[in-house]
Amino acid sequence: MVASFLFGITFALSQHVLYSRLHHKVPDDLDKRIRLVLYGRALAYCSKITFGGCIILCYRQRIWRTFREYALSVWAIDRLFLATEDLSIFLHWETWGKATLPTIMALVIWLIPIATIIFSPGALTFGLFVEEEVTTLKVPTLNFTAESYKDFRVPVEKNGIKKKSLIFVNTTDPTAKEEGWFDYFDKPASDLERVSLMSAFSLKNQSLNRADARYESCGGDFNCTYTISFNGPGYKCEEVAHGIDDDVKLAKLGAPFNTSYLAPVGRLAYFAMVNIGEYARPQTGVGRQGVPINITDDLGVFKTEPILWIGYSMNTTDPPDSRFADTWTSKYDPYVFSCVHHETTYTVQYDYIGPYFNTSVEYEFKEPIIDTTYARFDDGVVNYDEFVPASAFVSPRENITHYKKTAAYHAVGASLRKFLEGKIEVEPPIPGPTYARPYSDITKTRLVKGNSFPVANLHVELQKFYADMILSLFSAPNLLVVAEQGGVVANTTRYKATFIYTPAKLWACYAPVIFFTFIFLLIGLWTVWQDGTTFSVGFSRIMVTTRNSTLDDISRGACLGNDPFPMELMNTRLKFGVLNDGNEAEYMGSDGLQGPGHCAFGVPAELTPIKRGVPYAGLQLPKARRKEKTE
Repeated sequence: MVASFLFGITFALSQHVLYSRLHHKVPDDLDKRIRLVLYGRALAYCSKITFGGCIILCYRQRIWRTFREYALSVWAIDRLFLATEDLSIFLHWETWGKATLPTIMALVIWLIPIATIIFSPGALTFGLFVEEEVTTLKVPTLNFTAESYKDFRVPVEKNGIKKKSLIFVNTTDPTAKEEGWFDYFDKPASDLERVSLMSAFSLKNQSLNRADARYESCGGDFNCTYTISFNGPGYKCEEVAHGIDDDVKLAKLGAPFNTSYLAPVGRLAYFAMVNIGEYARPQTGVGRQGVPINITDDLGVFKTEPILWIGYSMNTTDPPDSRFADTWTSKYDPYVFSCVHHETTYTVQYDYIGPYFNTSVEYEFKEPIIDTTYARFDDGVVNYDEFVPASAFVSPRENITHYKKTAAYHAVGASLRKFLEGKIEVEPPIPGPTYARPYSDITKTRLVKGNSFPVANLHVELQKFYADMILSLFSAPNLLVVAEQGGVVANTTRYKATFIYTPAKLWACYAPVIFFTFIFLLIGLWTVWQDGTTFSVGFSRIMVTTRNSTLDDISRGACLGNDPFPMELMNTRLKFGVLNDGNEAEYMGSDGLQGPGHCAFGVPAELTPIKRGVPYAGLQLPKARRKEKTE
């Protein structure tokens, strides 16, 4: 009994250890997976056998104690002997009433397979789980400083990829040998134009990226979240005017137009002047191999970065002011804002989830890329053709690295400005019909709604739009500015199809089995101690315990053991005890004295209780008694 109980616990623990080792793991070999699952079920089956065997042994001890204490019908005795193979014991009131404990033990024996074999393997399942960890990764970043050292004469390769600059340049000497030679900016490179075009025309409210960006950035088939920081160009936009005739600040800053251009005073829903002071192209005539014909002091010099002057008018759907009621059916609010090109520190958080990604961008605007402003005539009128101070000009002859980076920033800004220049005219609803006439490529971007009117808070949306255009450079890893940043702390997650072990489920199955088995083990041991011996239900035990002339008499005619059995015999009440008298020789000692009593089933009137320690037939005599009989 004890050994069976300990083996049951051992098998249960072995199943737990096996499942624990399989937790969040999955062998590549399908056959091995199946074998491991079968090993767990085999351990569950062994647990069932050993726990069940322990209770069966305890049950056998207990039913003999019950036979001694209660007179039961042959029917009930039959059911108790067959309890482990015949469910009818639970349908007999007498077994519940007089043999309650053995009946409960039999019920547990029947329930053990449900807990061990059926439910316990359910603690190990196969499904998805989230593998989470904090790790360091090497992720893509943007390094515009790389443009500072790019020489178009020297190809740059990395990982087998020829890196391309953001700009095309002209030069005064293709061989770079003549005294005083220098390279100067020509125009944005084709790859930059392609990326900016795809980003601008994309209707998704996010930047472009590589198809394998998650795999490359997250270090494999993971989801991840990480943050990068880099310096690049950025437009700092500020609202300068809001409302009709709010033109004082505009005049002070030298704006090229005011709110009178915009509805409802004017006839424009959008108006942008973004190329004042734009870098001229071509700078001068060029000859063989692109060498300039006339090299002047101003050749290739950046004197300013064009300020973006943008006005737009929003339909508030409120009733119009009385002075505009004759032409407009609703109130229009004009806005004017300006954007200055700054070197900007971007802090970008990337969230990769499956095939999707999100970005969260924060800006820290530093100094203007070219810190100049419009000159003025003596009478204070703005001179849009001159810029001051001259000391802030960026020349290709001086500080070459700074010039090249400025050229790269300028090229990215120019790629944005070409989508903003122009206007959108709108006809008043009265007398009608009302419609918009676009003369700007901004209508091809997400900065304009379906009705050809700009989105609300255009100055804020424009900053995001430009940031997305810059982040879209990641979609072209062949660009020189696309680099890698190592040691970036990232939170990575991954859904894996593996074994998933839930210990609580396993022990929820085994806990009641172990508990009841332990209780019944104590009861079985206590019963053995009470009886002073152990009992079995083998044929030999049944044979000797039914050797009673009374039983011979009442069972005549039913010796075949056939069904149906005589009901009169089945309803006879029997008890297990010591026969009061008998005539058989085994009841007498060899010296003619009364020998050990005979224990057998019989009717209660012919039995006396069995006493612990008395040497009944079949038990060895105590040593002192054997010595006495020998003498």
